[in-house]
Amino acid sequence: MTAIASHLTCDILVAGGSFSAVAAALAAARTNFKARVILTESTDWLGGQATSQGVSAIDNCWFEPGASLMRENPATYYPSDYLEWIEMLWHKPADAVGEGMAPYLAGWVSREDFDPRTGAWLLEKMIEKHENILYLPMTVVKKVETVDCSDKYGEDGRKIVSVTLIKRTAANGYVPHSVLLSEEMHDWYSTDKSERFDKEVIQVTAENEKTLTVIDATEGGDIMVLSGADYTIGREVANEMTQEDTQLPEIDENGSQATVFPFCVSLQNDYDEETDQFIQNHFDSFAEHYQKYKETYFSFGKHNWRIVWTYRRIYCTGKTGMEDVNDDDVSMQNWYPGNDYPNASIYKDKTEAAAEAADWQGGWHYHRIKEAEEIAYAWYKYYQEHSPMPLQTCCPRGSHPCNMMGSGHGLSKFPYIRCGRRAVGLYHFRLTSSYLVDLQQENHNATSYRFFDSVGIGDYAVDVHPLTSSKGVLPPFEKAAPFYIPVRALASRNIRNLVVSGKNMATTYLTNSAYRLHPIEWAAGSAAGTLAGEMQKKKANAYDLLAIQSLRCLQTEIAKVSPIHWAAYDLESLPFLNGDFVVNNNRPITNDESFEIELFYPQGDYVEFWADGQEIGEGFVRKETGKIRLFNLHVDKAIKQIIAKCFDKQHELIETFEWNNPRN
Repeated sequence: MTAIASHLTCDILVAGGSFSAVAAALAAARTNFKARVILTESTDWLGGQATSQGVSAIDNCWFEPGASLMRENPATYYPSDYLEWIEMLWHKPADAVGEGMAPYLAGWVSREDFDPRTGAWLLEKMIEKHENILYLPMTVVKKVETVDCSDKYGEDGRKIVSVTLIKRTAANGYVPHSVLLSEEMHDWYSTDKSERFDKEVIQVTAENEKTLTVIDATEGGDIMVLSGADYTIGREVANEMTQEDTQLPEIDENGSQATVFPFCVSLQNDYDEETDQFIQNHFDSFAEHYQKYKETYFSFGKHNWRIVWTYRRIYCTGKTGMEDVNDDDVSMQNWYPGNDYPNASIYKDKTEAAAEAADWQGGWHYHRIKEAEEIAYAWYKYYQEHSPMPLQTCCPRGSHPCNMMGSGHGLSKFPYIRCGRRAVGLYHFRLTSSYLVDLQQENHNATSYRFFDSVGIGDYAVDVHPLTSSKGVLPPFEKAAPFYIPVRALASRNIRNLVVSGKNMATTYLTNSAYRLHPIEWAAGSAAGTLAGEMQKKKANAYDLLAIQSLRCLQTEIAKVSPIHWAAYDLESLPFLNGDFVVNNNRPITNDESFEIELFYPQGDYVEFWADGQEIGEGFVRKETGKIRLFNLHVDKAIKQIIAKCFDKQHELIETFEWNNPRN
């Protein structure tokens, strides 16, 4: 039986319900209080990696060079509404569900370990405070319609005019997420009613002659695929650099990072027979696969069972030491090499996704999602078998009070997505690792490269969880200096009214691994939502807002609630340049090495480069990329300074950029 059909209008559609999507919806509603905002979520919990994906212990204990400064004044690092959410987790409202925040350092990888049930409940309450946000849970994207809007930014520009959603409501007494995701998820994208769900097909458009602004904060990049936006998927094979002709580098599209289904473990008196029976009923070859993983993959590494328990302990009423396991603990399991699914990507490649677009099913490999579920249960069995505790290790499911995943099967409602589909940003921009600086590098300038269009900050390791089948670029270093989020990574190159956030930002395989942490995703969402709000206010697209006056207004608006600079390091609160000038990948130049220069300055036409008064190169700015790049430059003496002189078409000097060699 076909679903009910309906129509909604709004100004800003935030698709996804991820952690970044919540931040984006709040920012959009706050920035433009007259705008009507619709927020969708595919599960029944808002919050993505922090809630429905089960990673409710934020990796923030071991990497921040400014950690002590951040603890003294967290507002210099974290967005204010993110801090509001954290504060409510620490001081759980009386009517909130779940257990709130665990004691400080109950989990040794995190300063904030919490019950995801509480996290999701609080996020929904934050959304409810805004009357101009309509929240649609259990809703997926099915179709996107676009029209041509070729302009000065490119002849292939298009604009989204409508998005079709499928909203499901539980029917016949079914409780959502009772069955495995791999069994339920097919139903999400069907327009037909089923035994489990009633369906409503909703067409979303702008009102009258207005322009709809869409933020893709989905975990599958649904809007990007269905709108025809440029994007990448997988792992760069040899290098990350886009070619001068805008050709993307070679990418292994099946080489994304490992995904994982987190789950909880607790201790009880009786053996966990129910979970054993559940596994037998759902995985025909479980014993065979378990033996294989046990012999070739599973390991505690240099740690022991107890330390794995406390790694992400999200509930604790006893001792909080690294080897203190208490009978009433709840440990969230997200371990490598454990329940990480390393075999293959759960995403279809670009050709497969395009072929599916006419009848969109999410672009997933459902059989691989089931394999990821199986390896999660296999890790549970391995962990259970190796327990040194007198009580039995169990996997809480269904109505069990320790089932903080909130599902009937005990696994997270959705897999934790480390790396998915990633946009190609404005002017073909992508965040490559060349913009990051090795924290251990001699004479680094405290932070990584600060873009002229920086609208957020972040700090995390280059934390790659590779697939065993994938080969490609490797992290140039593990610890990156604190970094920034540029506007160009938050919008689509060719879809003019599409903003992107979360895992869909214009990153590469390597930079995504650093930008994917919870507070960074929130900061990106806050910036994306403000960008969308300003686009609506000014009836402009994201390219238009790169103009320096509009950009400074945007940055100032974002900075009211979300830091865009490193107070501990940056002399100026706003970037002072009108473009980007990157020399030698942010490394010092010696007198015996070749180097390259990259200047982003789309306002210019022709550029001359001078090193200590001697001209070393010249060329024209490429309009497609807004930049000029010179390679294999070489000097036979130590350089103190490089100057870029930018000219317009009449050869009038319009801007000068300076770079000072940190070697001096």
